[in-house]
This record gives sequence, C-alpha cells and structure tokens, in this order.
Amino acid sequence: MGKLNLFGFLREQWTELPISTADVSDQSLVVVGTNVGLGNEATVHLAQLKPKSLVITSRDEVKCELTKADVETRSGMTGIESWPLELSSFDSVRSFVDKFEAKGHAVNVLIANAGISTLKYAKTPDGYETTFQTGTPEHASRLVIVSSMAHYISDSPKGADKWPSIIGTINDEAYCTSSAMKNRYYLSKLLQVMFVRELSSRLPTPTLVAVSAVNPGFCHSRLGREVDSNPFLKLLARTTEMGSRTLVHAAIEPGERERHGHYLSSCKVTEESDYVLSVEGREVSKRLWYETLKILGDVDLRVNKIVSEHLTQDIA
Repeated sequence: MGKLNLFGFLREQWTELPISTADVSDQSLVVVGTNVGLGNEATVHLAQLKPKSLVITSRDEVKCELTKADVETRSGMTGIESWPLELSSFDSVRSFVDKFEAKGHAVNVLIANAGISTLKYAKTPDGYETTFQTGTPEHASRLVIVSSMAHYISDSPKGADKWPSIIGTINDEAYCTSSAMKNRYYLSKLLQVMFVRELSSRLPTPTLVAVSAVNPGFCHSRLGREVDSNPFLKLLARTTEMGSRTLVHAAIEPGERERHGHYLSSCKVTEESDYVLSVEGREVSKRLWYETLKILGDVDLRVNKIVSEHLTQDIA
C-alpha cells in the first residue's frame, strides 16, 4: 500500500521533471487560480504552447487583469480570457458557469488548482469551513485536480464511516479544534484523492473525461500564506515552475486513460495512502461523494442533471 518515507520524498523532490510539448493548438483550456504559484507557472507553460483558447481565473477583477498581462507578456500568447472566480462562494461559481455557457465555450482541459492552507477556523458566506469549500472540486475531456503528498500524512478521520454526516461533522466549529485545523489542509487533500476515485468509478468506460489527482510535490508557493514558513523550505522545495510541470503533464500529455482515476506523483501513477485503500476509507469516500452531490445539487440543479445524464449508477 501507499507509503510516504524520507528516502522516497527526497528522491522525488530532486527529480528533474519533463517539460510537456504536446500539440494543444486545437484545445480549449481552463486553469483555476492563476495569479500566483503553481497555477500561474502552469498557465505560462500552457500559453507558450498556443492553445486554441485559454480561460484563466483569479479571485477578483484586479487580479484577473494583472494575471492576464503577466501571462501574455511571459508567454507571447494574446487573447487570453481572464475571469473572476471565488471558489469560497457558490454564487461566484454559478456566475462563472453561467458566463461560460452564455459565451458558448467548450473545454478540453480543466485544471482545478485553487486552494488554501490555514490554521484558523472560518466560514465562507455559504456556511462551510474555508479550506473545505475552496479545496473540494466542482467538469472537460481532462479534469486535473491538484492534490498533494500531504494526503499520506493526514490524520485519518477514523470512525467517520459511522458519523451521521461526515461533511457536517468536519465542518462543525466544535470539531475544528486547533489540533484539527493543523490537519485541515492535509485532510482536504485526502478528500480530493477520494473524490477522484469516486468520480472516475462512475464515468462510463471508455471514459470521455479522464480525471486525475496530481501531486506537484513540496514547492515554493504562496499557498501557506497564513502558515509559518518551513525552515527547510529552501533546501527541500522544488521551484514553483518545476512543480507546475506535473499539472501541465496531466493536462496535455498522451496516456490520459491510463492515468484516469489515479493519484499522480512526479508525472507517474502512484499508489494512494493506506487509509484511502482501506475498507473504512472506501466507505468514507462513498459517503462523501453522496453528501457532496446533495450539497451541490441543492445549490445548482444543473449538478443533478449532469449526474443523471453522464454518470453511471453506484458501482463502488
């Protein structure tokens, strides 16, 4: 089963990753969370390859304009569309989808990159803990969800298969003690790996939508902007550009069906954590799937329509 050990961690951190050069001239790409960090560097890589169209997102209009100018200058691509999207707001997500549909856009690749790491409990306007709502995925011929090796070291929500509501419990302020919040980022990444497994198991075979969870490695990033810097960061961390290659590889390189439903690390299929593979972990991920669909279906009825038309019945 999947393990994280020091030797394996160091080997991966110091592995030179490939630069993707696949032809995307007929592809329409969407990258979420592009103003800084991994999303920004991945967007520059993709823009340099001159896709048919490229839609990028940041949290507000000002960041959108700054990011568009930055990416176009660094890549040489023009005509990039930069739209506001705040994942901690269901209204913002709905507005983004409405605009996408109104413009008649198609999408071949969606990189779901945005996320946060915080030690403080706070709720979004929709009533969900911030890390949980921002980091949980919402659809593309390839869907790349940016996960992390952190899922290996998450404190497993043991006994969660017996909780009345898993999301209700981990979203409850009473559950979110300082100890729980220290683990919150790791837990959010564990949930992402579970989400990919559940979604991929319900897509028809052969799938027209290849889904993967990508570990960019331990990178220099502004993700932990509310968390004290790791003193070993400069020694161990990949550059943000190096880490971004993992996102681009999953998004555009051939072999997407072989990667479908898997956790990827250093651009290779890698086994998930012991908890993800355990009997309890499988039951928890199944229940999380249904609880997530219930929440999203109540927020926007289009979710229920997509599920009924494009996903198979429960086979997990």
